[in-house]
Amino acid sequence: MGLCGEEVGEEVKILPKQFLELQAHWMQIRDEYDQIKNDRVSWHEPIHNGGWYVIGFKYQGKDLPDKSKAPLTTKLCEAIPGIYTFGFSIMKPSCEIIPHIGYSGDVLRVHLGLYTNPQAAIKVEDEQHVWEDGKLFVFDDTKVHSAWNRGGKDRVILLVDYLKP
Repeated sequence: MGLCGEEVGEEVKILPKQFLELQAHWMQIRDEYDQIKNDRVSWHEPIHNGGWYVIGFKYQGKDLPDKSKAPLTTKLCEAIPGIYTFGFSIMKPSCEIIPHIGYSGDVLRVHLGLYTNPQAAIKVEDEQHVWEDGKLFVFDDTKVHSAWNRGGKDRVILLVDYLKP
């Protein structure tokens, strides 16, 4: 399995090389989002103030019905070894996600920026990160993290969880 590196603070997470393909096709992935953006649903956990939406394709290893609506995104994500969850995550302006921890220590979480703005950020423990269009961000979802969008437009990412190598 080929790997690529992504620095996260002082840690370096090793990503399967398939993430380079995601990054190389980020604009086409964004185009697929644009075609289905009205299909989003509110995230079910009560850890946000009502402005967090998703379009899910796979959740904790199970395929979801919307998967066929984004064929390129699905093809690229399904090629990732250990793919566990993937879909679009949308934060509306004024959205706040409170500090929380993820569901499994078996996965790493990767975000690919699709529509970002400098007022939308994530904080993982004591480190803050601002998403960028076409850039990957990797973190351990079991570390306390929160996010916000204090800008005037939606923040959209492709969210991917994959099993740790």
